[in-house]
Amino acid sequence: MIHSLTHILADVTAKRSAHERFPEVIAAAVRVFARDGYRSAHMSDVAREAGLSEAALYRYVGGKEGLFGLAIRHALLLEPLPGEGGTDGGFPLTGPSLEEMIKQAREFVAEEVPFGALAQALRQGDDGDQAGQDDPAAELALIMRELFTLEEQTAKAADMIERSARELPELADLLNTGLRRPVLDALTKYLDSRASTGELRQTPDTAATARLVLETLTWFARHRHSDPYGAAIPAAVAQETAVDALLHALVPAKYLNSEERP
Repeated sequence: MIHSLTHILADVTAKRSAHERFPEVIAAAVRVFARDGYRSAHMSDVAREAGLSEAALYRYVGGKEGLFGLAIRHALLLEPLPGEGGTDGGFPLTGPSLEEMIKQAREFVAEEVPFGALAQALRQGDDGDQAGQDDPAAELALIMRELFTLEEQTAKAADMIERSARELPELADLLNTGLRRPVLDALTKYLDSRASTGELRQTPDTAATARLVLETLTWFARHRHSDPYGAAIPAAVAQETAVDALLHALVPAKYLNSEERP
């Protein structure tokens, strides 16, 4: 009887500790894949980074492709980790194949973009509502702050995809057409709409301007960390600097008279 209870308690403890430890395993996988890329990374590298034996790592996930798919999904905020948000599951987990993960990521972004303030602004433009005219600077600032936050929250996934895209063309296509293109298209439509009413400045090419906005936000939100001087800029200062510069570039002076902008 005591022997049986010992085994039961051991099983429960192992399951609980596995769920508690799994976020550390995923974090280690993200670091390794972002550093080495998918092709060059090995399960032994992830295990070492996580402080596990390679055999122990295989008790969490069945193989490298599944681990990569799970890491991308979690880093892109597509789903909670096992044990979070009511999601549970037994180990080892079967992660999505690379093809499945790419398909899921594309579908998720297609459904969710545009979002937040950008989606609201586009709905107003479609309805013929010019509510943004009262304070186009505030409207644009809110859109840019949300994009900045998105870049921060998905930075690890983007780093993984960018590094691995050098070897896997399908990941480069996911990054450029699946993840970034929907945002750029929505941003271009918004800039066109507001420029046509005079709420924002006319620029030589709206699509190029949308890319300027997104790339500027991306650098200050994420890429600055690859530069020692950029990494020293606090996140709040980075956001304020990017938003302030872009507002002055795109909003007519008559809308920038208020002493305090959001």
